Amino acid sequence: MGGACALVLAGTAMAQARSFDVPAGDLKAGLDAFSRQAGVQLVYRIEDVRGLRTVGVRANAEPEEVLSRLLAGTRLSVRRDSSGALAIVREAAFPESEAASVEEVVVTGSRLKNVFDAATPVVSMDRTELLEQGYMDLAEALTDIPGVEEAVSLSNSQTATQANGLSTISLRNLGENRTLTLIDGHRTVSNAGNKNAVSLSSIPEFFVDRVEVTTGGGSAVYGSDAIAGVVNIITERRLEGVRARIVGGTTGDGGGDSIEYSVGAGGRFMDDRLYLMAGATYDRQFRLAATDRDRALESILYQPATNTVVTPDLSSNSAGGRFVSGRWFYDESGLKPNFVTAINGYETRNNGTLITPRDNLNGAVKFEYNLTANVKAWGQALYSNVTTDSVREATTVSNSTTFGVNDEFTVGRMSRTLNPFAPTEIKSAASSSGIDFRRRVVEVGPNLIHNERETLRSWVGLEGSLANDWDWKLTYGHGEFNGEQIRGNTLNLQRVQWALDSERVAGVVQCRNAAARADGCVPLNIFGVGSITPEMADYIRANTFYRQNNRQDTIEGYVSGPLFQLPAGTVEAAFGFESRRDHTETHTDPRIQSGVASSSFLPEFEGTIKANEVFTEISAPILSDAPLAHRLVLNGAVRVADYNLESVGTTVSWRAGVQWSPVPDLRIRSEYARAQRAPDTTELYSPPRDDADTVVDVCSGVTATTPGIVAQNCRADSRIAAGMAASGGVFRQLSTSVKAPNAGNPDLFEETADTLTVGAVYRPAFLPGFEASLDYYDIRISDVI
Repeated sequence: MGGACALVLAGTAMAQARSFDVPAGDLKAGLDAFSRQAGVQLVYRIEDVRGLRTVGVRANAEPEEVLSRLLAGTRLSVRRDSSGALAIVREAAFPESEAASVEEVVVTGSRLKNVFDAATPVVSMDRTELLEQGYMDLAEALTDIPGVEEAVSLSNSQTATQANGLSTISLRNLGENRTLTLIDGHRTVSNAGNKNAVSLSSIPEFFVDRVEVTTGGGSAVYGSDAIAGVVNIITERRLEGVRARIVGGTTGDGGGDSIEYSVGAGGRFMDDRLYLMAGATYDRQFRLAATDRDRALESILYQPATNTVVTPDLSSNSAGGRFVSGRWFYDESGLKPNFVTAINGYETRNNGTLITPRDNLNGAVKFEYNLTANVKAWGQALYSNVTTDSVREATTVSNSTTFGVNDEFTVGRMSRTLNPFAPTEIKSAASSSGIDFRRRVVEVGPNLIHNERETLRSWVGLEGSLANDWDWKLTYGHGEFNGEQIRGNTLNLQRVQWALDSERVAGVVQCRNAAARADGCVPLNIFGVGSITPEMADYIRANTFYRQNNRQDTIEGYVSGPLFQLPAGTVEAAFGFESRRDHTETHTDPRIQSGVASSSFLPEFEGTIKANEVFTEISAPILSDAPLAHRLVLNGAVRVADYNLESVGTTVSWRAGVQWSPVPDLRIRSEYARAQRAPDTTELYSPPRDDADTVVDVCSGVTATTPGIVAQNCRADSRIAAGMAASGGVFRQLSTSVKAPNAGNPDLFEETADTLTVGAVYRPAFLPGFEASLDYYDIRISDVI
């Protein structure tokens, strides 16, 4: 594991002389050899020993003496803590006699130093594993851990309006907003404008030391959102010298290439009191297009309800348009009668994207300065700029297309007597109410979604040690996210309505509406493939923007240390507070605000959530070295949070756990926790915004001979009968996508989850390095938002 492992080293074994033969060379290899020969296990950080060498030892001596000789000249020393564990640590910048050194220990799921592992499952992935796998997206790398899923990725967010280009994870498939993502144990600002989600593409692997994933309710320790668990990204803090890497990736069948350039440097100054580190990384993910894979172009649609496949799967919105309920349509050869979707439909897959192209620039700086023997000042900042570009099929428009703030306007039918572009066949077939139509406006171009996300995360703090082995830490954090989305080649539906309502006056085609003519209206001809000229396309095209801003400010502090001694060991405790403010603002293009743009309606709003919290955590060893109780430890935590939201008010999260080792090799663990998730700013304050649900009409496909009660009732509806008559005897549902606007609700209160975890960990002494774990979990969430 890439982090610190708390393993008990028996004092009696260290007091017995024995024969050792530890070869000179790599220090880590030497320590591993010593551990095997001494029959003990050590606690040390991988980064502390990386790159160091030892002269080796061949002697008959006490293990503690041999260990000291192995560490000679490495600036590392061995220390025993109050639990009896031996740890190899860096020597302090101040003499041992002045005061104990301040050593930061980050343990996900607990703020205690001497915990007996953890009552909930913790899985770690260290830097070496991350880099050697060749991943350039941290979220993708973490999916190798059981229970970790990608919620949003570059390959599944193509059609998303606001999530496009994000990279988030979801523990146990409960959603990214129920997974709390931390950086070095601290909350961090959201990278999305419509939800509380941390995009891991803004955290490059090059700056990551390890990632620890804790599953199970963690709100008692870290607060709201930790319903499914906590992902703690622990950044590099021991880089000395210069390190760089170049990583390139490609796919076996072409397309989707990637490249990364990274460099970092760190060093110690002022007699080791000051540590500085800085680094930068740039990576580019190239597009993997649907045309790069034959399988992505297969025109098939899977229907789960019947477990069948429909082919071809074509769109009824064609590039030349269809008119009068499909009685007339255009293809490349001209005007044709009787449109049949399966034959004359439009293939939407050709412009598809399998992996979104992305450019990612990141930077990091960090410092630590020992102010005194037992007080350290520190700070770090992470900057990220992520740009993604997606392509979708061209926009479609029909006579029933609505627009306006409340969809109060309709594009409407074209005049069958005045329209100067409509052929005689279509005019003759149209009703007195005008020409109905459906058309894909390919001449305007494919829909383009350009996202730029800029994130700054920073923390500064003080930490130190007090008397009687107590530690303290005080941190201020500020995070800010600014996102801009440009949606290109959408339509200005007001202009579409004006341009379609045209006439011929004195041999000149013009828009009928005077306001339209003042607007520079260009009459629109939608009859035929390629009938829309560049001038027409420019007039109805709308390139709109959407901007998001999230800000988070936090102040947190805690003290931790031993309360008192029990016969089985020390009772450890932590007490702390956190004050947090989250603010969200969104700003949208005026054409979106007025509802005339064909792109999804995204409202402007702003909102603020404030929370003040206090917490405590305790770990108490009950039994030790007793029959069938090698170790028995009870753990507990409570957090009380007070929100500025009247509907939420005060919440109480808690957890209680037990860890029992009947024998040294086996540990049985269980925890019951209550966790909460308070609503986020979008869920509280957002006005209605465009959303869609998929609805299948049970009458779709019904003909005059379809058997059954449902078909009989369908045919009894006069509207369905009329639809059957207009489409060759078959009732066809025009679209399965139905608008269902999504809105915030200021009266929302918190979700509450009760989680139970029971498991076992097996580490046989006869097989060093082997570990197996098995866990059962049950999560029940009430008042789900």
